[in-house]
Amino acid sequence: MSKFWDKALKCEHKNLYPDYLEYINCSTPYCSGRETHCKGCGVFISSCDCMCNNWMDGWSMSRRRAHEQKIEFQRKF
Repeated sequence: MSKFWDKALKCEHKNLYPDYLEYINCSTPYCSGRETHCKGCGVFISSCDCMCNNWMDGWSMSRRRAHEQKIEFQRKF
């Protein structure tokens, strides 16, 4: 495992950026999700009310979405 994920898994994620809170779409109807960013380890933490979209990632959701759109665009041409 990489140093980033070793650090992220050991972190308690109590030191979050106070000005970073992004709302994310959940695939479950009537569910809302949010993404926070940990200062301690740098991981982005996504969670939703139904726990369908609970995960940690090294990239923010907006960065991941832009990357996937770029890949999809390149596949078309």
